[in-house]
Amino acid sequence: MAPSRGTTENLEYPTKQIQLLDAHTGPVNVVKYNNGAKYCLSGSRDRSIRLWNPSAGKEIKCYQGHAQEVLALDIAHDNAKFASCGGDKMVFVWDVAAGTIIRRLQGHFGKINAVAFNQDSQVLASGGFDAKVMLWDMRAVSRDPIQTLKEATSSITSLTIPAKIPEIITGSLDGCIRSYDLRMGKMTDDVVGAPVSSVTPSPTSPKDTLLVSSMDGKLRIFDRANGAVLQTFSGHKVGDMRSKAAWGYGEGLVMTGDEEGRLWAYSVLDAKPIESSPKPIHKRGITWIESKPNGKEMITAGNDGMIKVWAKPDTA
Repeated sequence: MAPSRGTTENLEYPTKQIQLLDAHTGPVNVVKYNNGAKYCLSGSRDRSIRLWNPSAGKEIKCYQGHAQEVLALDIAHDNAKFASCGGDKMVFVWDVAAGTIIRRLQGHFGKINAVAFNQDSQVLASGGFDAKVMLWDMRAVSRDPIQTLKEATSSITSLTIPAKIPEIITGSLDGCIRSYDLRMGKMTDDVVGAPVSSVTPSPTSPKDTLLVSSMDGKLRIFDRANGAVLQTFSGHKVGDMRSKAAWGYGEGLVMTGDEEGRLWAYSVLDAKPIESSPKPIHKRGITWIESKPNGKEMITAGNDGMIKVWAKPDTA
């Protein structure tokens, strides 16, 4: 699959700030829309998780239970529960409405950087500093993982289970992307060559294309069929910071943050930045970018403890 053809419409992205969500007292590591994108959840170094109405700019609930920073979140498809993990080596599964922890999963020997539900939320995957991916059965009474994937040789930094695809896709500091086909029991790997900080499948064709952010300061689009790099983007500076990149609406552009709080948007067609020297939108590094499925809004989070909600100027 070739990268999307860039059009004027495909190169538009939300640039008007419409809300500031500033209840966290430490850097925000993750922020995710729920299914339907009416609400979002955020996790922070302050050890709290917060549920927001991003369009209204209001905090709805605060979840507290982690002993150290929250590094990752995932929300079940029905929005009734979510999973969280972090520096305390624990995975918690929460009841959204009640605000209570309904499962505590322990097995990793270091901080846990990533967590993801499968489509029906019956299996939860977690990956961490111990280079392992653990699979947990949400229906079982047992608290032990049903399977442990041990192919990585360094910390797992990113983990995703795309909708409608029975696959787990991981990124690791060992410089590899690994895909596990759960039906066939088959693992394939692609070598990036630099420590991987995030892997984001294409929203429209996750079987074909991945957006990979790495700590050499480059963003790459990979063709999953043959492992070829379709496009490489550079200009942003990430250092040793983990920053989650995002596809733009229509996939004519990709977006990533840098350690100076600037958001970079690149044309997929020619790999050039939309702005050659973008102004900072956060006071410190941007850790996360999440696009609303309709492309009209997005949220950014940063080491400044702020979450910002953005809209396209014509829709704000």
